Amino acid sequence: MTRWIRPATAGVAFLLTCGTLGAGSSAFAASGKAHTKTVAHSHAVTHSHSTTHSSHKPVDKLAGVRKGAGKALAASAARVKRIAAAEAASSVLSADDKSALAAATTADLAALAADGAAVTAATSAKAIQAATQAGLRTVQGAELQYKLVLAAAKAQAAADSLTTDAAAVNDEAAAMAAEGTDVSSVTTPLADLATQVGQAQASADSASATALAVPAAPSAAQLRTAKSAAHHDLDAAELALAAGEQDLATATAALTALQTPAP
Repeated sequence: MTRWIRPATAGVAFLLTCGTLGAGSSAFAASGKAHTKTVAHSHAVTHSHSTTHSSHKPVDKLAGVRKGAGKALAASAARVKRIAAAEAASSVLSADDKSALAAATTADLAALAADGAAVTAATSAKAIQAATQAGLRTVQGAELQYKLVLAAAKAQAAADSLTTDAAAVNDEAAAMAAEGTDVSSVTTPLADLATQVGQAQASADSASATALAVPAAPSAAQLRTAKSAAHHDLDAAELALAAGEQDLATATAALTALQTPAP
């Protein structure tokens, strides 16, 4: 009786053992699936990070336009500096003229620097173009100032020369007058010469002042207005100087006639 019961007990133990192994296999399979999902999730996160990283590098669609504008403004600044060098080396401009033009140069370069900053901050091609054009007008203003102030200085020099020559003629006429000679034929044109010289000097001063009043960042209208007004003054100075030269010629001829003995 005992011998038949022991095999049955062994069969039950075998079944229990198989059940345990089956459960272990199911748990292992479940563990494998869970591991697979974790790896897949990690891969997805890595991909998302890559996408986010690339979005931090925006493309500047205006880079080419911006670069061209930068070169144009650099050329404008170089031109302003060359003009300033010519002004400083001029033998015609007075010390006051050079000082005033040097101050204008400082303002011009500051305006060009501001234009450069505007190009960097611009968000449209139109804004970049506007800054570049403003820089070109600054150069045009610097050139206009130099030409007009130089022309006015030349007019002043011509007026000074007439004054010197007239003084020499007047001295000779005064000596003759002291001897009782009527020198009105000499002194009359010399008096008009003095008036003409005064007119030329005033017109030249006005032209110079108009030129120096041009702002560092002028509009096209401001450039046109300054150029027109200054040229009007310079034309008036030229006419006055021409009249003064004629007066000097008349006075000199009259003095020569007085000094020539009658036949």
